[in-house]
Amino acid sequence: MNRQKRKLFLIKTAYWLGIIADAFWAIGLLFPRIFSILTGKSDFNPDLQFRLVMSIGGIVIAGWTILLLWAVKKPIERRFVILLTAILVVGLSIVALIGYLDGNTRNIWILIKNSVLFIFMVTSYLLANNIDKAINRNPITEK
Repeated sequence: MNRQKRKLFLIKTAYWLGIIADAFWAIGLLFPRIFSILTGKSDFNPDLQFRLVMSIGGIVIAGWTILLLWAVKKPIERRFVILLTAILVVGLSIVALIGYLDGNTRNIWILIKNSVLFIFMVTSYLLANNIDKAINRNPITEK
């Protein structure tokens, strides 16, 4: 595998990790029982109003999953999507950290997962940026 193809593989891997993580969380937000498993809160029993708010979040994350699916088709041209996703991961990490500091030590896996995702996504963005610059410097290169 040549260097360019390896870079493209790593770039797409970051997108797919985001797609998989988002799909899990969308399902978790749409189905509170799964959310309780993901967050380690076995006694989680939200009322209707809270479930409705969770459903809104689940729908938004499902939409973001679709956005990542769209972006992975042209990961160099649409690299800004992976950068935005990395920024959102920071926000989600802050929420998980608050839960951890509040006593939910099972949130540590979320913090670790988010750290890995963030590193992959920022690296993906930077690699895509480098490829784009190389292509623009050498217009004969095939996209």
